[in-house]
Amino acid sequence: DEKSWLDYIKKHKKDGYEITILASNNNLKYISAKCQTLLNNPDFYILELQDITALHLSEEKAKDVEKLKTKFLSNIGHEFRTPMHGILGFTELLGQTNLQTQQQEYINMIERSAKNLMVNIDALLDLSQMQGGRLQLVNSDFSLLEDMENVASYFAIIAKEKGANLLTFIDPKLPKVIHSDSEKITQIMNSLIQNAIKFTNKGGRIIVEVKLLKRRVNGDCSVGFSVKENGNGISQEQIALINEPFTAGNHADERLGVGLSLSNGLVNLLGSELKIQSEDGNGSYFNFVLHFTASEGQTYKMMPKKRVKVLLLDKKKIDDASFLTIYLRSFAIDVVKANILDETIYDDVESVYIVADQNDIAWMMKLGTFSKKASVVIFLNESEKLHTKLTPLVDQVLRKPLLPSFMANHLEQMYDVKSYIKEEKLHLKESLTALVVEDNLINQRLIQILLKEYNIDVSTASNGDEAVQMCAKHTFDIVFMDIDMPVKNGILATKEIKSIINFNGKTPIVALTAMAMQGDKEMLLSEGLDDYISKPLTREKLENILNKYLKVIS
Repeated sequence: DEKSWLDYIKKHKKDGYEITILASNNNLKYISAKCQTLLNNPDFYILELQDITALHLSEEKAKDVEKLKTKFLSNIGHEFRTPMHGILGFTELLGQTNLQTQQQEYINMIERSAKNLMVNIDALLDLSQMQGGRLQLVNSDFSLLEDMENVASYFAIIAKEKGANLLTFIDPKLPKVIHSDSEKITQIMNSLIQNAIKFTNKGGRIIVEVKLLKRRVNGDCSVGFSVKENGNGISQEQIALINEPFTAGNHADERLGVGLSLSNGLVNLLGSELKIQSEDGNGSYFNFVLHFTASEGQTYKMMPKKRVKVLLLDKKKIDDASFLTIYLRSFAIDVVKANILDETIYDDVESVYIVADQNDIAWMMKLGTFSKKASVVIFLNESEKLHTKLTPLVDQVLRKPLLPSFMANHLEQMYDVKSYIKEEKLHLKESLTALVVEDNLINQRLIQILLKEYNIDVSTASNGDEAVQMCAKHTFDIVFMDIDMPVKNGILATKEIKSIINFNGKTPIVALTAMAMQGDKEMLLSEGLDDYISKPLTREKLENILNKYLKVIS
């Protein structure tokens, strides 16, 4: 009635309100209404009406487009991840068989290409979600040191193929466990290093550092991440365009867009700022600092009271000598640097690390004339063979790339001391059974093979209906459940399985799915799944789940 309408106007006169009316052509019209009282007569109002139908329809259309975009990307991600699951899994298994050198080389190339494709797919999907405001942090406990070693190992090969030199320092003093979003930190470093390699010319240099900056008594810590390359550099105009992902640099094949835009957004999401220093022709330097709460433990022991000498006999290898020195000192080893080979080489040290060119025979002959008083280690490239003249003189060969785990193993052998901090080993229980529910027969076979390596007896089902029937007849220690399947999907199957009277409520049902968009994990857990693994499956992901649900401590 009129009174109610006037009361409504008075209540909303400040902000206005929206009216929906049915027009004569039976179409809805959207009207914006604003009103104000007359100064000399508060009982009278001036009412302003504006037809906002076009604006309203435009907003609705934009929402529909965003929904379609999200669904499209989700489908694309699923369609890529499902076959990549089989490609990567069987490539890894094939690489463990007896292969000729050339065959192993081809397998490695396939694996690197597939992983590189997954890096690019994940970057594109994450960037789209970030632009839509849907990307969120998914925090968990993980080893930052191990994650960064994996990143460094992968890109060392990529850089080598391009003829560039990748030098990496990952601080051995990093906490053993931190709590943050592992996948997003890895994605940032993947993007930054991939971009650095792309912009570095043959013979160029990329330096990657992950350093513990501060660690407090309560476990909180700060870690610095940086990537530096000496390539062509990025202009200030290009840096300003990082938030616009699909812009190109001076050359069509040197696209800045997705990688740097994604890294910038993810660093912001993690509560930090990506700092960029660069200029045309002088390379680029990217760095950021992350703060972590409640970090735990340490992976490696320090080795005080050890004194060694790093002998640099080739100025072209000065970077190698510098990083070798940094790593030795990071294990609390006292390092003396030298660049002259004379009779004092062995004085007051337990070991001498030689960084030199093996094609220069002169220093080898000179080394052989001195009475040996300490062990000798030579630092070589990954595939470089030790010169025959050095065989009787050298006690150990240390190879690139330098990583904390490689250095720790080397020090254990050199000084016969344990560098790893002892921890309880995890073993799986005996006589375990698993049900794998997967409609893709290739992926079904892959998971079956992987689980059998852990002495797990595996049964399979090709759809949710078969899974329900099998769980009604048999008991399993763990169930791996695909989600998008014919006949009955994984969510419905999980709910029916958990309603079976004789089903063991302690049996975890783990989603093993190509659904990897933001919110998919949370949605699946809310629907009754106990845990989640995104495809493609890796041994690390599988072992984490097996250790979580089926472990016994020895």
